Amino acid sequence: MDSEVSWQHARFGGRISVDDLLEEIDTASLNSEVTDYIYENGRTYHRYQEGKYMMPNDQDRLDLHHHIFLLLCGGKLTFVPFKEPPRRVLDVGTGTGIWAQDAAETWPTAEVIGTDLSPIQPSWVWPNCRFEIDDAELDWTFPKDHFNFIHSRNLAQSIRDWPRFINQMYRHTAPGGFVEIVELQPGIYSDDNTIPPNSGIRVFFEHWYKATAQVGIRTPNDVDLHKYLQDAGFQDIQVYALKEPLSPWPKDPHLKKIGQYMLLNAETGYMSYGLAFFTRILGMSVEEVTKVCRAAVRDSYDTKVHMYSFVYHVVARKPFE
Repeated sequence: MDSEVSWQHARFGGRISVDDLLEEIDTASLNSEVTDYIYENGRTYHRYQEGKYMMPNDQDRLDLHHHIFLLLCGGKLTFVPFKEPPRRVLDVGTGTGIWAQDAAETWPTAEVIGTDLSPIQPSWVWPNCRFEIDDAELDWTFPKDHFNFIHSRNLAQSIRDWPRFINQMYRHTAPGGFVEIVELQPGIYSDDNTIPPNSGIRVFFEHWYKATAQVGIRTPNDVDLHKYLQDAGFQDIQVYALKEPLSPWPKDPHLKKIGQYMLLNAETGYMSYGLAFFTRILGMSVEEVTKVCRAAVRDSYDTKVHMYSFVYHVVARKPFE
């Protein structure tokens, strides 16, 4: 396969491994077509399917949030009740690849594949793990009934047709295999109404909902995901709703630690979520976006405000027949 054919395969919807690209495309072509990210307002964004996913390549923030997810789940990589280790695992929208790497270490006999629009994964990986450039919204080219476990996390900003996405999960899951969808709900909640009506965080999410609605993005909640999975044919659907404190306000030491990490994550998180959406969709200036995001960060430091967000882990099994 020559360099032009190899890259066209990735560009027009087929998947291709990063290793293959390194081997088959010369360095100049690789830099210009794959890893020559889009630079915008001090952040980098994916080049493949340019503009489709408006979150930046923030490796440190993504890896920190992976640690937060593990803390929320008591150290578990998944809520799937495996009786034996899975043999073939797919991590859709793998990001930095940190979950896939942990999965490869946890299940050393499994073949773990991570796919993403952006090749920001490490070059040194476990021998049973590899990464491929792919768009999860295009037709999947994996074999039918292939994976024992398909995992996805935080894809709400890139999936516009959730029923189709979950139907593809069903098609490529082996009979008796599992899927797990993890989604962070954008928004803030409080059990004691301590969030001020004019809070900077409320203003941020007002802009967020407006921008995402204009481009057809809607984050599914637990009820939505349960229905989509059931409609696709999955069984034994279990929903795990976890509260993620956004600052160290809880008295519980474990939740307080999570809140501390979330506060650290907020330093760059609001700009990561808001910068491209607010400038590209709402037409705001960088200065205006910065002001909104800084206000949200500032209000996050107020531990008198008892706010949290929901993280939903939804697990389902494909029938044996």
